[in-house]
Amino acid sequence: MAPQLDIQGVSIVLRGDFTPTIFQPAWLAGHKLIREQESDAAKVEIIHRTAAIFTTEWLQMNVVQDRFRVETMQESFYEPLRDLVLGLFEILNETPLRQMGINRGFHYRLDSQDAWHSVGRQLAPPKKWDSLLDKPGLRSLLMEGVRPDGHEGYVQVKVEPSLKIKYGVHIEINDHFQLKSGDSNLSSAQHATELLRECWAVSMKRGSEIADCISSIGDET
Repeated sequence: MAPQLDIQGVSIVLRGDFTPTIFQPAWLAGHKLIREQESDAAKVEIIHRTAAIFTTEWLQMNVVQDRFRVETMQESFYEPLRDLVLGLFEILNETPLRQMGINRGFHYRLDSQDAWHSVGRQLAPPKKWDSLLDKPGLRSLLMEGVRPDGHEGYVQVKVEPSLKIKYGVHIEINDHFQLKSGDSNLSSAQHATELLRECWAVSMKRGSEIADCISSIGDET
């Protein structure tokens, strides 16, 4: 039986210099980035000079002075999440940014304990560890490859046992970009929005393909 995708999500992370008090529901609604109803119903954890953290029905936002992160666990809101970030940094286009990540997260349910163990055995063969550890097993694997599109950055893949699903595999893909700085023709925020438009669809597709391939390793004989 093919692995079952039970949980998935997307986040966009930016590293740079932020003023957290800007990033609050009323400000977003005032700029038509979320609806007034969403702003009114938002659950605010903190709005402070050091952090802005809140959730709406589909969005989680967490901003501190050096890191911006938005996430949704609802597939129908993947594109609105991207559009929110585009809109934000078209307005805040002088925000100094250094890095951007388009991140995918997946939890797959495998149909048996044997298939679950098989994923770990094939990614990290226990025989290579038998002389070093007793009963070795995969706890966390991080692989990194160069970007296939010529942009500066990398693609990282992390594989772990799922903590949310029995016989589950948790796969994270970090599509990482290093942003331009000091270019008078293109601010780092403009570079980020340009990359987000250009690479979004390919990044999303690549993440799904990587996750599907890894989760299916347990079915291989």
